[in-house]
Amino acid sequence: MVTLIAEEHVLAPKAAMTVELRQGQVLRVTDLEGQQVVDMAVWNLHNLREKLSTSYSRTRYFPPEGQSFRPRMTVQQGDWVMSGLCRPLMTILTETADPPGTHGVHHRMCNAFFYASHGAGIRDGCFEQLAAVAAPYGVPAEDIPDSFDIFQNYPYDVDAEGFLVKDPVTRPGDYIEFRAEMDLLVALSNCPDDEVAAANAFHCTSTGVQVRDDPEWVARPVLDPREWLLEQLRVRGIDPLGAAHV
Repeated sequence: MVTLIAEEHVLAPKAAMTVELRQGQVLRVTDLEGQQVVDMAVWNLHNLREKLSTSYSRTRYFPPEGQSFRPRMTVQQGDWVMSGLCRPLMTILTETADPPGTHGVHHRMCNAFFYASHGAGIRDGCFEQLAAVAAPYGVPAEDIPDSFDIFQNYPYDVDAEGFLVKDPVTRPGDYIEFRAEMDLLVALSNCPDDEVAAANAFHCTSTGVQVRDDPEWVARPVLDPREWLLEQLRVRGIDPLGAAHV
């Protein structure tokens, strides 16, 4: 797929921004210098009450035939980024970091409490930064969803009985691409943590942000959640009444 650049930005260290995406456009987020996390919040542009759900994103998918339900630790290339209504906001098209799927989708973003409680003083975190850039759209701070933390290396360690924050695995130029499945408002925060945890390898850097057009994209109707689910079942040959009905 060949895409054309429609917008291009450099997001400064510890800064935030918003972009509007039209259905079919591609958002590319590039780690320019390596080892930088970007917290992302997403809303349906025409209904800001419909917003990102990281828990649905990692736990709602069609399993391979014969595989039972297995909650996933992360999402990666080919997966959907879901809303709280359990329909796709985005599809992850491409990611170049190794290993793929190295993102944080389990916990809420850093905020002033996080820094102050760990001796770094009161300072804005990704929560405050996302809230500030979303405010002009009428999004109140309490409507900031749990973020998709792009490039965060946040594995669960059984021996430690918890999640660990490790240096990101991204190298300079690694990127991820998301296709908008409907018109979207996207807020991005270059994570400002350079003191408390290794989220950014203790050094905050710039991020490249591109909005790209796909000349071959054909507009699709945005189905309501139940219609979308029925369509997905139909194309997979799955009986909507379940196996017991057969």
